[in-house]
Amino acid sequence: MDNKKKSQSMLRFLLVLSFIWSALNIIAFGSAAMMLPALKESYDSMPGLIPAEMTTMMDMFLALPRGFFAVETLLYALEMTGAVLMWQLHRAGFHCYTIARLLMLLVPLLFIGRDYLMLGDAMFAALYITAYWLLMKALGVFKAEQA
Repeated sequence: MDNKKKSQSMLRFLLVLSFIWSALNIIAFGSAAMMLPALKESYDSMPGLIPAEMTTMMDMFLALPRGFFAVETLLYALEMTGAVLMWQLHRAGFHCYTIARLLMLLVPLLFIGRDYLMLGDAMFAALYITAYWLLMKALGVFKAEQA
């Protein structure tokens, strides 16, 4: 198997992982955005329903504004759009993906506060962005267009 085929196979493998991750998060954040008011109402009307060990976490979750979940849903949709475009070897896909991943690092800081920076999220974003850039470069996607 030549290097171009290896790069394409690796790119597709990583993109499948990104599709799955994005789809799951679109469902999770989208559901949270739609159901947050009902969840708050149910939680407030049934004290003791959640085990005491989880009440702090549930209180933190329910304190988040609905806009946080909506923005995250949109960013995961942008990330998935970027992955689809990268699958088709479009340079714009890399840029969509990168912008979405970087904004996803900033959104929690804006909605929750600066104490929320997750080092693991930043490391995975850097890892995937770097891997996509290297693979797309190996496949000639970033070569300068000739006039």
